[in-house]
Amino acid sequence: MKKVNPNLYSCPYDSVTIYDGDSSAAPIMRKVCGLQQRMEVYSVSDALLIHFNTSNPAKSDPRGFVIDYMFSKSFVDVSTMLGGQKGVTHIRGSECDVRVESNTETTHFISSPNYPEAYPANTTCTYIIDGLQGDQNLEKVLLKFESIAVLSYDTTPITGPPSIDDIVCPSAWVGVAISDSNMKAAMSSTDDSVFDVTLCERIPANSALLGPYESSGPRMVVQFGSTDTRDDGNHPLGFKANIEFKTDFGVTGESLGTSNECRFRFNSSTGFFNSPRYPANYPLDTNCTYHIVGSPGTEILIHFEQFALFQESEGCTDWVEIYDVMYYKGVEISQLQQRYCSDTFPGPSVSSFGSHEMRVVFSSDSSGTANGFKALFEIRPARKEDIPSGEMSTHRDSQRCGGMIYASDSSPTGLISSPNFPIKYNNNVHCDWQVNARPGFRILLKMQTMEVEGEMTAVTASCQKAVIRVDGAPRAEYCGTKGAFFQSFLSENNTVRISFMTAPDKVNGLKGFSMAWTEVKPVKGKEAECATPDVYLCTYSKLCIDAKLRCNGVDNCGYRILDDTDEQHCTSRRRSSSQKFPKKPPHDDQPPTTAAAARVLPILAFLAAVPFLE
Repeated sequence: MKKVNPNLYSCPYDSVTIYDGDSSAAPIMRKVCGLQQRMEVYSVSDALLIHFNTSNPAKSDPRGFVIDYMFSKSFVDVSTMLGGQKGVTHIRGSECDVRVESNTETTHFISSPNYPEAYPANTTCTYIIDGLQGDQNLEKVLLKFESIAVLSYDTTPITGPPSIDDIVCPSAWVGVAISDSNMKAAMSSTDDSVFDVTLCERIPANSALLGPYESSGPRMVVQFGSTDTRDDGNHPLGFKANIEFKTDFGVTGESLGTSNECRFRFNSSTGFFNSPRYPANYPLDTNCTYHIVGSPGTEILIHFEQFALFQESEGCTDWVEIYDVMYYKGVEISQLQQRYCSDTFPGPSVSSFGSHEMRVVFSSDSSGTANGFKALFEIRPARKEDIPSGEMSTHRDSQRCGGMIYASDSSPTGLISSPNFPIKYNNNVHCDWQVNARPGFRILLKMQTMEVEGEMTAVTASCQKAVIRVDGAPRAEYCGTKGAFFQSFLSENNTVRISFMTAPDKVNGLKGFSMAWTEVKPVKGKEAECATPDVYLCTYSKLCIDAKLRCNGVDNCGYRILDDTDEQHCTSRRRSSSQKFPKKPPHDDQPPTTAAAARVLPILAFLAAVPFLE
C-alpha cells in the first residue's frame, strides 16, 4: 500500500485536487497528476470535494482515474493521538500519520491509536519526528519507550535478556528507522519498510529494548502497524514513547552538563574532538569545552588535523585556547598554554610535566563562521623529567631530547639544534631546553638556521607538523624556512625555555634548526658597568657580552636593531677549541659535566660548519 506523500505536486496540465471538506475553500489534501496507483486519502471531516481539471486539448494519452471510497466510523480518531501538544500535528490526507516538530529542545510523546486501550486492526501509522536544522540550530532525536505491548502471533515471549535481532513481528510491530534509507522506505511504502529496530510483544519495564534510541541526524521515523488485534488481559496495550530534542553539536565524547551545553569529556587512549558540526561551518555565538582526562602517570598529546577559524578584522574574534589542568590539595589549577586565532595553525602540544589533564576551549562570536577544527589526542605514559638530563632517549614511540644548560665564564654562548641537525628530523619528537644565565644576566637568542616544515608570514603561522616555541617570545610558534621572523629574542630574566615538537604522524623532515644563545647584561644607563677588560659593550644594543666573543665570527650583539660592532675591525677571526657545556653551575671542586644529547654545542667550535643568516 502506497503511503501518502505530504508534499503537493506541481501539475501544470491535467490534475485531480482533493479538498478536506465540501468546498474549494477547505484545506487541500492532495493535488495529483501523472501516474498514481494505490493511493489512499483519508478525510478529517465527513465530506470530500474532488476537483478534476483537464487542459484543452488533453495532453498525451489520457486515461483518467478510478476512485473507490468508503464511509466508516472505524477510522482512527487521530485527535486522541495528538494530545494537544504544540508541534505535534496530523499529516493531512493520512489516516493516522503524525509529524512531531521541535520548538528548540522541547519534549513530546507519541502513542498508538486508542492507547492505553487496544489498538485497531489493519492500521498503519507513521510518526515523522523532526529536530531543528539550520545555520544556527541542529538537533538530534532521543526516543525512549514508556511501554510497549504490541502483541503479534507466532512470536516467542520475551524473557530477557532479549536481542533485537531475534525479534520477528509478523502481525503487529513498532519499527524505529534511523538510517536515511530506512527512513525513506518507511515514509514511502509500508510493504517494503525495513527498520533499524523492530519491537513487539509486552516488553518488561526494565528492558534495554525500551531505549533510549538516538538519531544520527535531525530526523527519526517511527512506524506502528497491525494486521489484527490481540489482548493478553493486561494493560496498557499498544505503545507510548517519550521524545526529547537535544542540541546536536556533532562532537563525539561523553556529554557533560545539560543538553544545550557544548561540554564533552574524553578519556580513551586515543581519539579526536572537533568544533561543532565539523566539517560543516560552526554556529555563531558558541562556546565549547573539551576535557581530555588521563590518569596519574600519563600525559596528553594534542595535534590538529584541520584548523580554520573566521576572522573579519585584526582582532581575535573566534579562538581556541589550550589549558593544562592540575590539582593541588583537591583544588583545580588551570594554566593557559596558548590562545590560537585564525592566523595561527596550532602545532603539536603536550601537557605540562605533572599534568594528566588538558582542557581545550573554543569560542565564536556573531561576526561570521568557518569550517572550524579537528584535533587528535593521545593519552600516553608521562615523561620522567621535565627537562631531560641524559642523552636522547626513546619515550614510548617518541624521541625525547633537550637539556639543562648553564652559562658560565668558560661557556658564555652556545648552540641549540634539533635532533640530527643538519640531517632530517623525525616524527614524534619532543625536545625541551632551558638555558640559565647567572644572576643579573639575561639570555639573547638568535636563529642561525631554520628549515622546519610549515609556513610563516609577517602575520600568520602554520606549524601543523613541526613547531619551535620560546617562552615569552613575541609570537607563539615558529616554523618554515624564513629565519628572519626570529631574528633575535632577549629573555625577561636569567632563564629561557625552548621546545621543539613534531607531529606523531608522518612528517617531511627538513633539516631542522640551529639557534645561538648568548649570556648578556643590558646596560642600565651606566656604561661603566662594561668598562672592564673581560667585558665588551655593544655599541648600539647596549648589551654587555663576554670579551672572548669579540671577533668570533658571530654577531653576539644584535637585538632588535642591527648591531655587529663586536665583529668590526677584526684582523682575524678567532677559533676556540671544542668545549662542552656544563649541566650544573661549575664549582671549584667539581669539573663541568657534559651537556644533554649533544644537541647543545659551543658556537666557537662550529663556526665553519653552521651557515649564518644575514
